[in-house]
Parts: sequence; structure tokens; C-alpha cells
Amino acid sequence: MEEKEVQKVKQSAIRLTPLNILAAGSLVAAYFFLTGDASGAGIEKKVNWLFAVLCLFACLVAIISDLIFRKAIPSLKKLWVVECTLILFTLVLILIIKTIIF
Repeated sequence: MEEKEVQKVKQSAIRLTPLNILAAGSLVAAYFFLTGDASGAGIEKKVNWLFAVLCLFACLVAIISDLIFRKAIPSLKKLWVVECTLILFTLVLILIIKTIIF
């Protein structure tokens, strides 16, 4: 194989990143919210649908962010650091907002 072909194969290989893991987790959570047992009142079904839609939105944002970061950061090690930092920053921001509101 030529060197260009080897580089092309390496670039197209699937790389596991934190945002990919987050997107997969969001899809699983959405599935469980949609198929969960909501045999109670009608409000429970609506809340489950709301959480499922939020999980799907989080999945979409994670996938798009991952694609952007992959184009901007070629090194897998640096990509992991940046994406983990983004996830931690988001979690801290959510906790701060939650403590202020509630």
C-alpha cells in the first residue's frame, strides 16, 4: 500500500471519544424513557416523552460537537482532553445553575 492510502485508512478509522460515549448514553436513556413503564397518570407519559426528547437533543449536540472537534483537533490525546474538559465544564455549569435556581 502506498503511504497516502495508509494515512487515508488511519483517518477514516472509528475513534472512540468522550462525546461519542455521551451520545450513545443519551440514545440509551431516550430508549428507556420511551419504552419505560408509564402505566400511571397521563402526566408521567408526558414527562417521559419530554425526557426522551431532551436526551435525543443532547445526543444530536454531542454528535455535532464531536464532528467539529475532530476537524479542529487532529491528535486523539488532545481531543480526549478537550472533550472531557467540555463535559466537565458543562456539568459544573449545570450544578451551579441548579443550586442558584433551587
